[in-house]
Amino acid sequence: MTKKLILALLAASTLALVSGCSTSSRQIATVPTPTVRFGGYIDAAGNAVSGKSHQATFEFENPSASMVVCAFQQPGAPREALISLQPNSTNRVVMLVGGDHAETVNVRMMQVASSRELSVSAP
Repeated sequence: MTKKLILALLAASTLALVSGCSTSSRQIATVPTPTVRFGGYIDAAGNAVSGKSHQATFEFENPSASMVVCAFQQPGAPREALISLQPNSTNRVVMLVGGDHAETVNVRMMQVASSRELSVSAP
């Protein structure tokens, strides 16, 4: 990820409104709530498997007309990861699960109310 993209995501997340962090949909007024769901277990090549595996996909869905920034703690990672979801879109994220890794993913979703682009140079 480029420094500019990371800074833009951080800026967007600080200006965001928290819209929920649930694994199921619920309506807030008339705005559809973004959701996260378990997609399925996959092998090292990314193919679906019928039993458990050490990798799984999680689907982040944004049914709203606003951009959403998702912060989640990837099992075993030292810090949160950020992804952005464009309006009316779904992103698939692959994570390690089982064994030494947690099988639950905690997600914070923030709906972007406003944003601005920043350009910061390193000294």
